[in-house]
Amino acid sequence: MIVRVWVLLLASFASSFSHAEVGDSLQLDETVHSSADHQRWYPLDASLARAPLHKLQQQLTGEAAAVDSLFGQSGAFVTRLPITNTRRQTWFVVPGANFIDTGIAYWQPDEGPPRMLAEFSQLSDDLTPRLMHTQVLPLWLQDQEAGQLWIVVQAKHFATPVPLTFYSQRAFYHHQFMVNSTTIGAIAIMLTLTLLALAIYVRTRQSLALTYAGYVGLHALGWAAAAGAINGVTAHAGLNMTYAGMHLFPFAIACASLFSSGLFNCTEQHPALARVLKSLAIMVSLLGMVMLWLPFQITFYLSHVIALLWVPLSLWIGMTMLSSEDFRAKYYLIGNLFYSASLVYYMVSHSSLVSGLAYPELAVVMALAIDCVCILFSLSEWLKIKQNDFNRVFYESRIDPLTQVGNRLLLQERLSDLSDAYLIMFIDFDGMKAINDSMGHDAGDHFLSEASRLMHERIGHTGEIFRTGGDEFVWLVQGTTTDQLPEIRRHLEGTISNIETALHAHWPMSGISFGLATSEDSANASACLAIADRKMYQHKTAKQSRRDRGVNISATGSAQPREIRPETTQGR
Repeated sequence: MIVRVWVLLLASFASSFSHAEVGDSLQLDETVHSSADHQRWYPLDASLARAPLHKLQQQLTGEAAAVDSLFGQSGAFVTRLPITNTRRQTWFVVPGANFIDTGIAYWQPDEGPPRMLAEFSQLSDDLTPRLMHTQVLPLWLQDQEAGQLWIVVQAKHFATPVPLTFYSQRAFYHHQFMVNSTTIGAIAIMLTLTLLALAIYVRTRQSLALTYAGYVGLHALGWAAAAGAINGVTAHAGLNMTYAGMHLFPFAIACASLFSSGLFNCTEQHPALARVLKSLAIMVSLLGMVMLWLPFQITFYLSHVIALLWVPLSLWIGMTMLSSEDFRAKYYLIGNLFYSASLVYYMVSHSSLVSGLAYPELAVVMALAIDCVCILFSLSEWLKIKQNDFNRVFYESRIDPLTQVGNRLLLQERLSDLSDAYLIMFIDFDGMKAINDSMGHDAGDHFLSEASRLMHERIGHTGEIFRTGGDEFVWLVQGTTTDQLPEIRRHLEGTISNIETALHAHWPMSGISFGLATSEDSANASACLAIADRKMYQHKTAKQSRRDRGVNISATGSAQPREIRPETTQGR
């Protein structure tokens, strides 16, 4: 679709430069004709903007001199163009003006009475074929009909020269499709991205998504207004919303500044740039509020000044961040290259440097749609980084770094999720002080890591393991029904006995004390954990008491006589 639009746009560029230029009279015998505005428009008193044709004729019979061009002018103007038609058909006349508050056309045939053709301002475009960014009026002529076309236009500011382009029906419909479909498509893309960004903000509460939505959404609304798409809502109030695009532009740039600052974490990593972007956002926002009360001509040129500030700054930011290998910058830079190039083209079309640049508005809305998509990719990369950072912090805050099992925080979360039948085993490894004192703390860490590995291997498929202290661990096992609990209890006791035997083979001074409680022992998981903790200490105390009496205590709690040898007394 994008390729097709570009092809149509390039073809229209080519056709625009191949228009037949006409002088003081026009013979309609080709597909497209263009009449330049050089010394064609005569200034008109504002009170005569809606005057009948004979009043206009009286105005031009006076000594009024034509202006060199309507470029940069404001107010009301009138022109007349002698026309000879070679074949019967409807022609469409397009005055090349962005803003028209009043537009009236008359046809005065050489034979017959004059007639009013149409009112074609933005406030009355429902009476003429819809053409975005400008206006159009139909001119139906008989074969070999000749006469004079009178056109009156009034605007607060004529941003460009105002040539008159005559399209045959086929050429006009092609032109209308290209202009309207490109504009509507670009605005639809921007509005869709705005809604997506707002949805992201609602879910994540990340201010960056909100500034992106402001940047894209304000541009979308501004260009919808400038294209005339909003006038249908406000026309009854006599308010020409075409001018609103220039008023929204400063606030869109303010959002773009804040978005750029947040995208590259400027507050933490580039504080000087963060201050510049924040100051720019405040300055253009204040300027935007002031511009609401200024004459539109001043507003128009102030918007161009803001664009001249933003274009080099955004490109510099993109190139600087890309040079520092910030991969988010590649999307940011690509999008701003398109947008900046179109803004320069747009501003040049509003200057006296070049005359007759084709479709500056389409160039901007297409480039802006591309820019918004590219910057969305930058936003997605930023969100991916945030998600990875969150996942890492979440993992580190809930996983014990030594044993790679859950910590106390994760245990509390899991306890709140337990329901129905479950078992909790509280474990304390005996002999840790002896291992650390005799073999070193590295050996103690290795012991805990090996113990965690064994526990995970033996019960990892049926429960979870958590380290709650230096040598204290908790097993959580979720059962299906309470009838399963006795069997699970026997399995866990056998498992802990096997683990103790495996550890004892490498660390003879080690042992395991444990306490086990089930959901039947208490009303909630926290109370069940407390019972298991208390039973563990009872088990540890009983083992120590029997050890002192020369009795060996197995993991299951059974007492066995043991031989006290001199070489083992030091390890107790």
